[in-house]
Amino acid sequence: MDLPIIVQDYPPITGFAMEPALLARIAKEIPSARTIKLEDPPTPFKTARILEASAGTAVQIFGGLGGVFLLEELIAGATGAMTGFAFPEILVRIMQHWQAGEHDAAADVFYRAVPLMRFEFQEGIGMAIRKTVLQRRGALASAATRAPAGGLDEPTRQSLDRVLRWVTSQKGMEWISV
Repeated sequence: MDLPIIVQDYPPITGFAMEPALLARIAKEIPSARTIKLEDPPTPFKTARILEASAGTAVQIFGGLGGVFLLEELIAGATGAMTGFAFPEILVRIMQHWQAGEHDAAADVFYRAVPLMRFEFQEGIGMAIRKTVLQRRGALASAATRAPAGGLDEPTRQSLDRVLRWVTSQKGMEWISV
């Protein structure tokens, strides 16, 4: 029995950047490895190159990186996103619009949410930000992180509050709850 394999391209962890031609070759030669999670920017560019190189092979590409390139990845042919963003309903809404052919509506939600995605995606403290938001939303009992992840200082908490207020106050974004 072949189990599906997701090939994750994330050089900061693996120490190896996979070129689009290599990822396309893997998908062509290993039928169970036709799903790719890209986390090596520029992901939209890489998505398009992989799909070009794997023409005729059913490849699914998912972006990661907090969803900060989701719209551009979709434009390039990605299937969706696989990320830990603290507001999955935003990603769902973007995908629903995109799959319904409502690309302008998908872009509208995406562009209004990008400040929050970008803020959460900060190197070193992104997990602490995400866990703080998830705790505020009632999904976690504690926002504690393990080393080496950093915690939130007061200026960062104030900045988080500001970006949350801004995003949730945008026309069409009232459905987001914190």
